[in-house]
Amino acid sequence: MKLTKFIALIAAAATLAVGCGGDKPEDEKKPAGGATLKADVLSVEVNNPITFTVTADDGTDITADATIYDKTHDFQAVSNPFTPTEDGKYEFYAVAGNAITETIEVTVLPSIPALPADTNEASTEFKHRILLVDHTGNTCGYCPKMMLALKEVSESGDYHSKYYEAMAHSYASTDPATSAAANAISSYYGVNSYPTLTYNFLHPTTSSFNAEHIKQQIDAQWKEAADAGIAASASLAAKSVVVNTEVKAAVENEYRITAWLLEDGIEANQVNATESWMNIHNNAIRQASTTNPISGTDLGTIKVGEKKELAMSLNIQSEKWNRDNFKVMVIASAKNDKGNFEVANVAICPVGSTVSYDYK
Repeated sequence: MKLTKFIALIAAAATLAVGCGGDKPEDEKKPAGGATLKADVLSVEVNNPITFTVTADDGTDITADATIYDKTHDFQAVSNPFTPTEDGKYEFYAVAGNAITETIEVTVLPSIPALPADTNEASTEFKHRILLVDHTGNTCGYCPKMMLALKEVSESGDYHSKYYEAMAHSYASTDPATSAAANAISSYYGVNSYPTLTYNFLHPTTSSFNAEHIKQQIDAQWKEAADAGIAASASLAAKSVVVNTEVKAAVENEYRITAWLLEDGIEANQVNATESWMNIHNNAIRQASTTNPISGTDLGTIKVGEKKELAMSLNIQSEKWNRDNFKVMVIASAKNDKGNFEVANVAICPVGSTVSYDYK
């Protein structure tokens, strides 16, 4: 009799455990397929609506038959449109009959700075800049040689208008200009010797200190016109920098966007410095909106002349970082013929200001 009661209690406990809140809905446990969920925004301010559309694989709009779930908040079913009341990153998926969609993400922010006006709506002719990343450190003995080479390049003709430069201080943890983001970015490029200069996301690296060699690499990758343009605005919050970005396509393609927080004016004695300016470090990478993938967040396909907008938050991780010296590097990338995302254009936006599309 006691054994029977004991077994019954175990069975009851198991039933309660299965029925407890927090379990995923059965729909979420099924493999995704049969439909696609889209939101009308990739980012939005708190207390502003998000409108969803669900499309079957044959192109039929099945939104009216779908239920939208908020995966981030206990898999709750939400209304459509849905108005978030808290900031953060939200993940949603939809279920319609036997179809279940992949998860999509929407970033919700307390406030989003307004983008500058597009002064030439009809144009898609943008100036092009490539991305240079100098992987360096203030205790790296050979790094001043690269600093001198880059200074020579920047002062040679119009080369300064062909690229934007970021410094990944990843050589030593004692470097005042280092950061977790800098280390992650150097790791992505597979850097194992210093200094190393990398070009865009996919092109060969170099440890050459020769300015002419660097200029040749820039010339090989620079274009007369960029595949896309970038507009942005950035504002300082209590513990973060919020950057609002927009990409306008000159070439139809799949695009991604990422943002890096840079800091100027970091004072740190440079080993083997030959000039005093080498002890002041600019363009140091402090934070990145994402480093996995390094190319950032998917914007989807953008047709010629169309735009996609995304706002991101860059956390300020140390009180030692000088907020007065912040700026944001915005990097748009596009899918190449091998299916990889390569840098399409780069822009720099001062915090507390905006940058407009840089038309030719």
